[in-house]
Amino acid sequence: MEIVFQRKETFKLVNAGTSYWNHRITLAKDKENIARLFKAVDHPGDLFLCQWAQLMSMTLEFEPDLVLELGRGRGNSTCAFTEAIHLINSGNRQVVSLCLSDDWDKLTKPRVSQVVPSSWFSPLQTLQTDILSFDYQLLLSEKRKILIFWDAHGFEVAECVLGRILPLVAAKPHWVIMHDLSDTRSTEGNRFYGENGLWKGNNWSGPRLRIGNIDSAVEQAIAAIDFTTRNKLNLFSADEAIREEIGNDPQKLSEIRRILGDDMFSMAAHWFYFSLNEREGTFTFPKPGPVNKALIGAKNPVPAEQASLLGKVKNKIRSVLKPW
Repeated sequence: MEIVFQRKETFKLVNAGTSYWNHRITLAKDKENIARLFKAVDHPGDLFLCQWAQLMSMTLEFEPDLVLELGRGRGNSTCAFTEAIHLINSGNRQVVSLCLSDDWDKLTKPRVSQVVPSSWFSPLQTLQTDILSFDYQLLLSEKRKILIFWDAHGFEVAECVLGRILPLVAAKPHWVIMHDLSDTRSTEGNRFYGENGLWKGNNWSGPRLRIGNIDSAVEQAIAAIDFTTRNKLNLFSADEAIREEIGNDPQKLSEIRRILGDDMFSMAAHWFYFSLNEREGTFTFPKPGPVNKALIGAKNPVPAEQASLLGKVKNKIRSVLKPW
């Protein structure tokens, strides 16, 4: 599917490194609240505290009226985005989180409720639902600035994001952030196959994929590279942006480390981002799979034991691809 988009307004492209620097003081002032939330979620292997700060700074810089979270798990990013929305403290802003897992309701929300007032949950809507059959047209039609956090994996989800969601936001200010993609220029990942065969799909237990500067174990890496290449878009590395804005300036590097500390600042990010706002003209989108209308609104929880096992495996991988 091809669609021609012409800009109706000038869009400011947000930079992960500049955002980190610009909002260092805001993050520092909120450090105690962020730390309490991080401890309440109690699943640090899914998202490092420094990544909380990075995602929050990106949100603070962009000031979306909607954060659409695709994949929630235990709720690290859910809490990070919701806290950022509170820090913006203006307008009618919302975080809508979609996930099959019931971990948030059963495990995380009760703990988070002990460290925040009930009003903290006001901008947050967490839905236990199928990402593939959700009604995005209804959600996105009235929103002006949209930040999409694409954390759910699989080619079916990729088709949904690239073929169903992006055509709805392409003419609006938006960013797409993808987790679980590492920049090989700033991580200690292993480039050797060892005893592994070729990567053949999402498999946290062994083989990984390397294309250019990207190291990943998830299908969305291939889908995102394919999509951005076809559409002549940059697939921005948060690592590279942070290095260029902060790492190459000794004075900035010293100051942000002093203000945020080693727990909330890192030169490594393990996420990439892109936007169709980068240019105008003709864009091409993959045809998404058919929507099973019978599943719309259905709840299909991931068993707790399965989610727990996946978390343990991801923790092990991130101990290898640890931030500098």
